[in-house]
Amino acid sequence: MLGRVLLGRTEELAHLEAKAELATGGRGQAVLLRGPSGIGKTQLLRTAEQRFAMQGMRVLRADCTEVGSGSGYAAVRELFHDVDEDLLQGAARWARAALSPGDDGDQPAGGYAVLHGLYWLVVGLSGEQPLALIVDDAHWADNSSLRWLDFLLRRAENLRLLVVIAQRTGLAGGELLAGLSAHECCTALEVAPLGPDDVVELIAAGLDEAPAPAFAARCTDVSGGNPLLLDRLLGELRRKGVQPDAQSVELVQELGRDVLTASVLTALSKQPEHVTAVARAAAVIGTRPLHRIAALGQVPVRSVAPALSVLARCDVLDADHTGFVHDQVRTTILAGISEEELHATRARAARLLSDEGEPAEAVAGHLLLTPVDEPWMQPVLRDAAASAGRRGSAEAAMNYLQRALGSKWLDADTRTRLQVDLAGLLAQIDPASALPTLREVLGRVTDARARTPLAALFARAAQPVYSSHEAVDLLVEVIDQLDAVIGPEPGPADQELRTLAESALLMAATDECSTLPLATARARAMTDPPGRSGSEMLALSLMAMLSAFEGGSVETVLRRARRVMETPDIPVDGMTLLGASLAFELAGDVDSALAGLERTLAETRRRAEPVMHVMALGFRAVMQRRRGELAEAAADAQTAADVAGQELPGLLLTLPLITQAGVFADLGEPERAAELLGLVVRPRYEEFGWEWYNYALVRAKVSRQLGDSAAALDMLRRCERSMAEAGITNPMYVLWWPEAVDVLVELGRRDEAAELVARMGEDVKRWPIPKAAGLIALVTGLVAEDPKDAVAPLTAAVERLEGCGAIPDRIRAGHRLGQVLVRTGDVKQARQVLRATMDVANRSGERAELAEIGRLVVAAGGRVRSPSDSPVDALTGSERRVSAMAADGLSNRAIAESLFVSLRTVEVHLTSSYRKLGVSGRAELTAILRAER
Repeated sequence: MLGRVLLGRTEELAHLEAKAELATGGRGQAVLLRGPSGIGKTQLLRTAEQRFAMQGMRVLRADCTEVGSGSGYAAVRELFHDVDEDLLQGAARWARAALSPGDDGDQPAGGYAVLHGLYWLVVGLSGEQPLALIVDDAHWADNSSLRWLDFLLRRAENLRLLVVIAQRTGLAGGELLAGLSAHECCTALEVAPLGPDDVVELIAAGLDEAPAPAFAARCTDVSGGNPLLLDRLLGELRRKGVQPDAQSVELVQELGRDVLTASVLTALSKQPEHVTAVARAAAVIGTRPLHRIAALGQVPVRSVAPALSVLARCDVLDADHTGFVHDQVRTTILAGISEEELHATRARAARLLSDEGEPAEAVAGHLLLTPVDEPWMQPVLRDAAASAGRRGSAEAAMNYLQRALGSKWLDADTRTRLQVDLAGLLAQIDPASALPTLREVLGRVTDARARTPLAALFARAAQPVYSSHEAVDLLVEVIDQLDAVIGPEPGPADQELRTLAESALLMAATDECSTLPLATARARAMTDPPGRSGSEMLALSLMAMLSAFEGGSVETVLRRARRVMETPDIPVDGMTLLGASLAFELAGDVDSALAGLERTLAETRRRAEPVMHVMALGFRAVMQRRRGELAEAAADAQTAADVAGQELPGLLLTLPLITQAGVFADLGEPERAAELLGLVVRPRYEEFGWEWYNYALVRAKVSRQLGDSAAALDMLRRCERSMAEAGITNPMYVLWWPEAVDVLVELGRRDEAAELVARMGEDVKRWPIPKAAGLIALVTGLVAEDPKDAVAPLTAAVERLEGCGAIPDRIRAGHRLGQVLVRTGDVKQARQVLRATMDVANRSGERAELAEIGRLVVAAGGRVRSPSDSPVDALTGSERRVSAMAADGLSNRAIAESLFVSLRTVEVHLTSSYRKLGVSGRAELTAILRAER
């Protein structure tokens, strides 16, 4: 009978079939079905599933239940429970963490890794044949699965994929479910009640006679056009022998009250008691395996199969006994159990699953639905939280921990451990919420050894929410307490604790200008750790970086940074690698700095960690811009901005925008640069040194290009004051002073500029690297009053700066040298210098000064050679990066995996590149790019 409800669903089926046709053609689609309970969504989906299969699609289905609603990736596991192992290769291997809750495996940390892996699993499946994913009763779906569906739909455009999600209205689905309909590829389809004509047709089919108009109208009113209720109503009328005439209208009204409940309960009341027990057990624990139903329902195993057959004949279970005919039927059966007994039954079900060795998360799913509190439950919930955390499902893990924290059986130590675990999870997804819990625990824990890892965790959570100053105060206190306990000669375990606290303090104190002097002083007082653990390596990296900040020994900085980079058997985090890379750059070893960042990028690609990947791209973009590699800097900055915009919308990452603005300034487009700088918003920005200093330098350059040299000088002086207050004495940390000297000379304040050069010259002597010597030579030439006195230092600057790869500064030096040579009358030498400088600028892409240099060449009696513009220059940063990887032989999939973008994004960039370059494929693309190298 239930199959007949589809008589009124021809339009909905046609809509789904049309979507399936689009998906089969490679245009990813999604449909969100909405309607009240019993409206026929499930039956509609079953028929649609058959139609999809007839269209050549592979169909995977998940029927969500409230048991899994608090679990992690429950719906995802049901969708992909039988996928081939061969598909879980490459980036798709990270999906194993979601698909195997009891298997830790070699899984990367972080929820993004799992989302990324599941996406590539879908790419593989849809590559074999068109794929349809059906998620029914999505209002019960867990948040991890819904978050992944959102992730998938943002990348579905070019996949042979159809996603159908069915939601019962009247139940809260949450923002995640509601947000799925906002995707461009998704349409919402309201499954409306049956119309009068459909009701008439169904009555005729169910009662074997055309109904009287009044009878049909009353059936419509009583059922509300709900196919499930109408089906049950007609069944009751048929059993009572009612004719569909006008005299039976009042009987319809009488039977219509609570018809679903009445039909289910009436059917059960006519059966032996053990059938009802089986129905109730199945409603709690499912219809398989039989022995489990028998144990929960307390009936003999031999009685279960016959009872299931009886329930199917009563329209309680479906024909193959795999589930209830509708979730509302299951709900009706559960409603017939008292609340106390239902909670007790759920607790018994959980204990049964636990005793049979089911994964902790499967057990915990039942525990979340009952307030029953027994001693054995708390360890299971902790194990479930640990499993969910390893799989990147922080929200599910928090659900389990919060349930465990409500237990009366917890002792004080266990409660504290659970709170710490909860705070650790919160630190990943909501750091601001983690801090109050950590404050509470830290206020309760008095043991110095126990407080140390808590304080380190607090520092990690405080950093992204601009509360590092609080972490600094806490860590200073904790370290003093720890020192009093462990003494001057601690054992290995205590020494590791001490290093953990000290490295966390250095990290936190380095974050803000006001606490940086404390970090520098502590690093100066420390002896180099042996480097036997991740904490020791982090400390060593930060010591190298802080030593570079204060202009210590170049040799010491390089020695520490090399130890970090040259000890591959010790696992290190992204902060460790970034700190060492920055130390290398400040010490003049830019090649090692870039190699360190490449190692960071490779590791974050492997582990699918987008936050650290974006940070590393931002750092590398800054370094490449300083080397004059503008195309590479733009590509890194744009890739970082793309990933941050897609995957990290709530994270304030400013380096990509700053670098993009800087590149536009270098290209002589200050208006576009200013527009990007206007998007840089961060609370208390000037208090966070390194990023703000880079912002200030770009802002000063843009202001100067726009004709406001006074504003540029003011910004540069703010850098000077901030660095002085922070105790940063290395003149190479932020190169505000070469620009300031140039601006002062331009403003006619040559004496002030000369005083600044003299002062910086003394500082540079303490940091003897080639770039520093080249910059001092440059500014010495800038302040010389007699042009003849400027020739020698500017000539030396050109040679030194080009030799160390400081191309933007070398261009400025060549420009200024050409100017003074013209003024001294040595026009021949001026032409040579200026033309060589133009060649360097053209190779770099630096165009801001090209026009002025060209005018100088003409003034020196020469002609400006027109650069042969390359079509490659027309490519955007992302197009250049994708094209270069394609030319190196990487597949579209490998490029997408490496850059954290979808296949569609790669294909769009390649198509655009082919068009701009006038090529038809990879072979021609490779040839033209190699010719440019």
